[in-house]
Amino acid sequence: MKKIEVVIPDRALPELNAVFKEFNVGGMTHYRVEGRGRGQAKPVSVGRGTSHYVPEFIPRTKVEAVVPDSKAEEIISRILDKIGGPSYGGKIFVSEMPVAIDLKTRERGESAI
Repeated sequence: MKKIEVVIPDRALPELNAVFKEFNVGGMTHYRVEGRGRGQAKPVSVGRGTSHYVPEFIPRTKVEAVVPDSKAEEIISRILDKIGGPSYGGKIFVSEMPVAIDLKTRERGESAI
């Protein structure tokens, strides 16, 4: 199994969700994160628009999903096709997931996901 973590702008979440649904990925988790990287933050207006500042951290959405090894590369390719390129930006991180256990059924491995 592979754990796919994708850090994207908030507006790309519906398209990423559609990719995971397309491959029948059983579940995913998303949450709001902030960070900094190569991208530059845009100035933000404060105080009724009378002053501006550039935030150090940029808000993003992080999505995590555990997928079978057999589907991982295909899913990653589809993510790159769908939301890759200059319009969104972001990162994909892939790591091995040695064990998954379903708390309700006690199933282990790929059947748990």
